[in-house]
Amino acid sequence: RKADEGLATLSKDGRSPLSLRRVAYVSGLSFGIISGLFSITNILADSAGPGTVGIHGDSPYFFITSAFLTMALVLLHTFWGIIFFDACERRRAGGLGLVVGSHLLTSGLTFLNPWYEASLGPIFILTLCTGLWAFSTAGGSFHNVLKCLSCKQEPEGQAMLYSALQVPPE
Repeated sequence: RKADEGLATLSKDGRSPLSLRRVAYVSGLSFGIISGLFSITNILADSAGPGTVGIHGDSPYFFITSAFLTMALVLLHTFWGIIFFDACERRRAGGLGLVVGSHLLTSGLTFLNPWYEASLGPIFILTLCTGLWAFSTAGGSFHNVLKCLSCKQEPEGQAMLYSALQVPPE
């Protein structure tokens, strides 16, 4: 908030150039991309090694499962960023606790790694639920989704008048 106030004092119109929702999206996506890069880098290093994954009883689905888990973590970090920022702004400790708890649950599910496929289902369910939560937190609604999917356009017969464009009466 202090940075937001400082940016508002520097701007010409006295308003902050930053939107809380934009900052939430950008920070969540940034954390997700960095998390994904770190996790996939280790996996790519394993793939370039002298051994082959899947021999000696290892899961042959190691690489594909790792790719899906990385994708889920990038999405989860984005969703967590949106929910976390909103919970901080509205001072909702429950939202903060659920974000931290779901983060710990997701991290704990990766301990099932000898059975990589077992962690995919719960993590994707958590990703879907968290995505719906972030969607509603960001102001989305089922009505707007249906309106978007219907591809109906607004009637063109209506004209909108803006006060700045009207000619002053003489």
